[in-house]
Amino acid sequence: MVENKMIQYTLNGPLSQERARIRLMSALRENRFPQSILIDGPAGIGKKALAMEIAKALQCSDPNVRPCGHCFGCRMAMDSGATDSWVIPLDTKEAHAKSADEVSAGSTAKTVEDFKKSYIEEIQKNPYRVDVFGTSAFISVDLIRSMTGSFAMKGDRIRVVIIAEADRMNEAASNAFLKTLEDVPPDTYFILTTSSREKMLQTIRSRCLALHLLPLTDDEVRSEALKVGGEEFDEESLTDDVVGLSVGSPGKALYYAQHGAEWCKLASDFVRKSLQQDYTDLFFMLKDSSLDEAYEANRFLEVLSFLIADLLRAQAGAPLRLPQTTLNVGLENFPRVNATALELALVTVQETMSRIESRRVTAGMCLQNLAIKLFEGYK
Repeated sequence: MVENKMIQYTLNGPLSQERARIRLMSALRENRFPQSILIDGPAGIGKKALAMEIAKALQCSDPNVRPCGHCFGCRMAMDSGATDSWVIPLDTKEAHAKSADEVSAGSTAKTVEDFKKSYIEEIQKNPYRVDVFGTSAFISVDLIRSMTGSFAMKGDRIRVVIIAEADRMNEAASNAFLKTLEDVPPDTYFILTTSSREKMLQTIRSRCLALHLLPLTDDEVRSEALKVGGEEFDEESLTDDVVGLSVGSPGKALYYAQHGAEWCKLASDFVRKSLQQDYTDLFFMLKDSSLDEAYEANRFLEVLSFLIADLLRAQAGAPLRLPQTTLNVGLENFPRVNATALELALVTVQETMSRIESRRVTAGMCLQNLAIKLFEGYK
């Protein structure tokens, strides 16, 4: 009797997430990989990177080691032109663009496939990126129907579909996808990624294998950020404060490497000038900082929240995540500001973020109101 040789699977990734990868590799080796999997975890920690590794492994045809990286299946998994292999959020204009088979010959208008291809290229270039999709982008029911319509052209090959940021499916898209999950076609696999699994239908979540990815260590954050940042990336921008802000996310580290120095200084000045009631100067600083967009304003407020939490850590004698910025506040000069004041300030910042996200009030007005209310009663 000839013993069947077991295929070896290797999924690459950071050491901190090795346990999740071992679980997946075991399922692949034993030929019991689920047809739908939901990878969740904080933004920018590598969910899309792992999804692409899984797609290669599932489609690889090498008889010994998978993914091999050079067979037809591996090449298809990494082909940005294979847009049927992805479902990604698009803004309204992009989602309503014509498909390739609807445009007239010689047309230069961008199709849905063109938009998808450009986003896939960005993801492949930097799978950790946290701002690849616009804040208003969503997954429409048409995108789900287009995905299911392509199944008829699958042939006998294995099909893997990555649904990036699956929590952005609107209600109609969620219901349409749920019907697909209830009867998944043979040799078809869905890999969903999300940072907000609670926003997804429970019935979708219950039909997927749940896989939670852990944040990376600070050293891994630096290593992964440098790896995808490229030769032109400024290593010195990955300061201790930027890595601290990332909370184990290379994607956030890369994002804050661009804005961190400016926003950390502004957050420090925001706290200090609010306590000094120096509103005029602070308002001018806010105006010069170009935080008019809701998304940018709330990313700054995340930095401010982190700083206030660090001030609480300092009072408790705990290690700081933003050592330089926290020391620059000079909280010792404001003895009335105790732990209660800082905890109330955190709540006020969170309430402001919710108001900005609702877009009922401009971001600039919300930030000015926050400056006045931040330490109300403790100034």
